[in-house]
Amino acid sequence: MADIGSFIREYSSFKSTFKITSFDDANNVSLCNDESQEVINFDKIIETNYPNSNDRPKSFDALYIHDNNIYCIEFKNLKPASIENDDVKGKLEAGKRALEELLSAQNIQKNDYNFIYCVCYKHCTEPRDRYKCGIAKGAIQFDLEQYKEKQVIKEVFTNNVTFFTKQFQKKTQQSLLC
Repeated sequence: MADIGSFIREYSSFKSTFKITSFDDANNVSLCNDESQEVINFDKIIETNYPNSNDRPKSFDALYIHDNNIYCIEFKNLKPASIENDDVKGKLEAGKRALEELLSAQNIQKNDYNFIYCVCYKHCTEPRDRYKCGIAKGAIQFDLEQYKEKQVIKEVFTNNVTFFTKQFQKKTQQSLLC
């Protein structure tokens, strides 16, 4: 049996940063500007493995691996009210399935790892948005609670970039400069 280190070595050419993996092409901005922490650009792995975009599964943006935790991170440069539930659910389902296939191909036991799905979105700035964000603070949004209940993933975090930064530091003991 192999460990996650073999996966990291296999996909070392896909190493990236939070700044790059959180980049929003449409608005020409990164949601997180950190370049100190290394991530794996999971979208690029999927693009490489599925060159035909019609066959390409949805996927999350980045993987951050810390000990036995695999953080599957999706960045959305949108207000939470503008994020489609089906989009983030589809990325979780198809992305995790694709990740499990990659792990299995390297003889890595998925049950040895905790999968944590993070949906990180932009700050709520307008007063009406802050109210909505305040209500949702700490709650799992986008109908993702079911995946935790069904034990598809260990934990789910859905919140703004500031919350994500704090949780990242709390869970990994690593600083993140978003």
